[in-house]
Amino acid sequence: MILTLASMAWAADVHRYAVVVGANDGGRSDEPLHYAERDASRVAWVLEELGGVRSEDIVDLRNADADRVLSALSHLAERVRRRGAEDEEDLLFFYYSGHGGEDGLRLSNSQLPFSTLTAALQAVDVDVRVLVVDACQSGELTRLKGATPAEPFVIRADDRLDTEGMAIITSSAVGEDAQESDRLKGGIFTHHFVAGLMGAADASGDQRITLTEAYQYGYSETVKSTSTARFVQRPSFGFTLSGRSDLVLTQVAEPHRTASVVLDGPGQWWLFSGEAETLLLEVDVETEAMLSVPPGSYLVRLREDGGVRETRATFSRRESHRMVASRMPTVSPGRTVRKGLEEERAAWAVTLGPGLLGPTAPGLPPSLAGHLGVLVDLEPITLQLRLTGAGFRDAAPGLVLTQALAGVEFAGIKKIDAGPVAFGLGVRLGGHGIAQWFDSSGDAPPRQALTGRVGPVLGLDVPVGRSVIALSGGPDVQLYRRFDATARTEALESNVLPVFSLEWVHYVR
Repeated sequence: MILTLASMAWAADVHRYAVVVGANDGGRSDEPLHYAERDASRVAWVLEELGGVRSEDIVDLRNADADRVLSALSHLAERVRRRGAEDEEDLLFFYYSGHGGEDGLRLSNSQLPFSTLTAALQAVDVDVRVLVVDACQSGELTRLKGATPAEPFVIRADDRLDTEGMAIITSSAVGEDAQESDRLKGGIFTHHFVAGLMGAADASGDQRITLTEAYQYGYSETVKSTSTARFVQRPSFGFTLSGRSDLVLTQVAEPHRTASVVLDGPGQWWLFSGEAETLLLEVDVETEAMLSVPPGSYLVRLREDGGVRETRATFSRRESHRMVASRMPTVSPGRTVRKGLEEERAAWAVTLGPGLLGPTAPGLPPSLAGHLGVLVDLEPITLQLRLTGAGFRDAAPGLVLTQALAGVEFAGIKKIDAGPVAFGLGVRLGGHGIAQWFDSSGDAPPRQALTGRVGPVLGLDVPVGRSVIALSGGPDVQLYRRFDATARTEALESNVLPVFSLEWVHYVR
């Protein structure tokens, strides 16, 4: 069966109404929700800005009980009756986010049975009713008489509302719970459903989001998002509709108080809003996609086959912005792992570069050094192992001293990403073998010694494409045995050994 409705929000002879309910409080038996009221605000915003519903035709309820919801629907029914515009077609969009169960909606210690809700909706004399419920056990709605559960279906679009009936979308199937996400700061289904209405669900590329497209997108993204959770959440859909064209819920081609954003390039795009970087939406793009989003500052991220790109942008009201993938800076694999942007849990790199090693003993000059190593970035910490070689030649009257040093170092560093760069703080351990040769007129045999050292290390990483230029350094405490010629004994001594390096970090994964 094909659901058939029409693109009516922008036709002169179609009128839209919306009732939006958000209830964090479900009563004494339910733990309060965190984001139900926020979800309702987002739905009200997208319906007004992109869905053709005038502000005066939106009934926005927060933490209302069952009587207040039914009273609002009754007043709306009377308003529609008094208006009596027979030359116009009407649509009612009802959205609820809150607690639910097999018996219906739970609002502030009151119950609103599903049958009572649908009867109240039927009492509003409109041509089409769309009911969207994000609540636990909401799949029971699609088992009501005359509503047939359906998988995503075939779509067509037209310019008229040529149908009658009711469409029901629920965030979970029969017997399933609906889930909230602290990362998304909202219900998982509502997050994806609203993102779809903002343009992410536009499978046809015509900048009009149909009921079918919104449901298909919300369904697939909700299943994907919950596939690694305790249970998979599967939205459901039911309808008792007839006609010949699909209902267009929103359009993104001509933004009014929104910003238009074109994502130019294949891959998975993410938009994070504000300084807190709250995820607004994510969308898979084959070539390009158009979205309508609230004006403001954003972090735009693209995950493509070659890695991750990222940039910050400000989107202005009534303006169109194009984000071209090839113009966005590449994020180093290390940063993508630290921020959890990819499935891989580690990023491997080889490191190479010069350095400077402070005096290994009092009175000696510093040494030029070279470093070669491997590095692995993990989400909580960066680990590095490198080989170090250093040496100097110091000439004094009657004596030429040549020193060579070879050793190994291991460091554990916590890196903090700040804008385009990353700062690091950690601990370094090392051990070296030192050999000295003397060219003098007297008897001065070669010497060998083993040293150990430990100390803090500070770092600064500057990205260069997928690679990084890393500057690091710190004061190590070196322990070594010193021969006392007078006492003819060895003593354990220590000194502070400054260590600096400049490395090219090239990621091989």
